[in-house]
Amino acid sequence: MTLEGAQQNLEVCKKYPSKCYMTLGIHPYHAADISSDSDTLERLTQFCKSLSAQSPSPLVAFGEIGLDYFYLNKADKESQTHAFVTQLELATTVSLPLFLHVRDAYADFVSLITPFLPRLPKRGIVHSFAGTREEMLGLVDMGFDISVNGVSFRSEEQLEMVRALPLERLQLETDAPWCEIPSTGLEQYLGEAKPLPPSRRHGKFVKGEMVKGRNESCTMERVARIVAGVKGVPVEAVAQAAWANSVRMFGLEENAP
Repeated sequence: MTLEGAQQNLEVCKKYPSKCYMTLGIHPYHAADISSDSDTLERLTQFCKSLSAQSPSPLVAFGEIGLDYFYLNKADKESQTHAFVTQLELATTVSLPLFLHVRDAYADFVSLITPFLPRLPKRGIVHSFAGTREEMLGLVDMGFDISVNGVSFRSEEQLEMVRALPLERLQLETDAPWCEIPSTGLEQYLGEAKPLPPSRRHGKFVKGEMVKGRNESCTMERVARIVAGVKGVPVEAVAQAAWANSVRMFGLEENAP
């Protein structure tokens, strides 16, 4: 995210306390903000410290930070690695789990984050994961949770990754408004899923309905059902494990009213 976007997220958290929480960090797409504006890191640091000092704090993780080599037109490798390392150093000063992004950059990601692990005891989550089984297991061995959504179901290789993902390291998401579930090839897992709301074209929004071409948070049930079907376990087991892992990692039981 950007710092401006983080401020918008904070306003939502204030409006819906105990329901909405936030993370804070500069997304790899905006990595150049840190190298091009020396004030950005200082603003990020002060914002993070001010939120962490609140009780209860709406801030439950540091991120989204990481590397994305798929969209190098948004930020080059040098800018991304500089922003990642700089923010990892900041992350070691706050007692928060990390919210991480890695796409087509696994080797560099592991190389850069490994030296920081002794100072990051809460580890964190690699979200929207679409890598291989071997990469997932490597991240799990490092102590990270893995979160999956529609982009995790787009190939047989990715489904094999989901099949091997331990329930004790699983979290679920939709990453709305993107990362929708593929429209074909997964129907066998969705037989008992609730029908989705009707949808309208962008610009014709109606409360309670979806926007065509966008993913929505209401598809979370379908993410859980696909994971359960691929792994061959009850959907209740997937939902309970993912919820418990999220509550544990983000300290939600501490913030509950």
